Amino acid sequence: MSNPIHKVSLLFAMEEEAAPVIAALGLARDSALHDSDLPFVTYSGSVGDLQLSLTVSGQDPRFQVENIGPVAATLMSYTTIDCFSPDLVISAGTAGGFAARGAEIGTVYLSDDRFVFHDRVVPLPGFDQSSIGHYPALNVRRMAADLGLPTGIVSSGSSLQKHPRDIDVIETFGAVAKEMEAAAVAWVCMLKGTPFVAVKSITNLLDHPGESEAHFVENLARASQCLQQQVLRVLTYLHGKTIEQLSD
Repeated sequence: MSNPIHKVSLLFAMEEEAAPVIAALGLARDSALHDSDLPFVTYSGSVGDLQLSLTVSGQDPRFQVENIGPVAATLMSYTTIDCFSPDLVISAGTAGGFAARGAEIGTVYLSDDRFVFHDRVVPLPGFDQSSIGHYPALNVRRMAADLGLPTGIVSSGSSLQKHPRDIDVIETFGAVAKEMEAAAVAWVCMLKGTPFVAVKSITNLLDHPGESEAHFVENLARASQCLQQQVLRVLTYLHGKTIEQLSD
């Protein structure tokens, strides 16, 4: 059995998602963990025996918006692992969900089974499955059961908009969350051999009428507060545990 988890890296796409966690943990800005040419903003601190880094993707200075999506997430996760060498990476953020699978606004899921991309369609042998990803999710079913949190496949893509073809792919895998970063992080973590779990709070219900982007904006603050509560519970749960002790 491995040693207890000591170093944990939290990755967020948006400042509004991260701010409640940063405030609750009293994390301090840390400029040492990333190349100064990169836009990422990192905070560090500790919770009990856990040494934490928390990185937010930062802003695109051209358009004054945050660097959301898989491109920024890929680079952010790579440089975080390279600089911090975490025992566990956590992608924390918001996502769309499905009422038919039991989701409500603010429901928080832990990832399970695999991570997939729903908008990378390459209809050629081998490329069809490689483009979807099928990156492994760390088994955290014991932690999920102990914390009373639902689990499921997380599906990522480059668009916030609800597109029928994307929904068809998500339905194929029975994913519980549609978001924009986790599968990219999962790919890097798979390559680097770093355990990885996603914690996703629901902002909009994809099987309800209306535009995803409007519901996302309307519910972001509420979902971010729910996310904070469950991220803190996850971190508390990790104290003194090994990676193996998170699984069923």
